[in-house]
Amino acid sequence: MVHNNINLFNVYQSEMPHIKIENQDKEKLIEVCKQFESIFINFMLKSMRATVPDGGLFEKGVAYDIVLSMHDQALAEEVSQNGGIGLAKQLYEELSKYV
Repeated sequence: MVHNNINLFNVYQSEMPHIKIENQDKEKLIEVCKQFESIFINFMLKSMRATVPDGGLFEKGVAYDIVLSMHDQALAEEVSQNGGIGLAKQLYEELSKYV
């Protein structure tokens, strides 16, 4: 009887690396989904800014465009890392079926 328990332990132990790899894949998938959401939000912000007419307090120029682009990118990354708009969650739910 003890011999059978040892065999079961060896079977479960041999499956452990597979479970670890599966968890790593799911963690990577979560990160990729958040990155995709960040890119989507950045594109959405860029499109929204294109609808705003020129004018305001600051002079528009190359430096202004660079700073605004960097701000939008940082904002998009921060939003997606802290809950986002739900796109990353939906993507993960759909794609995790295949991992």
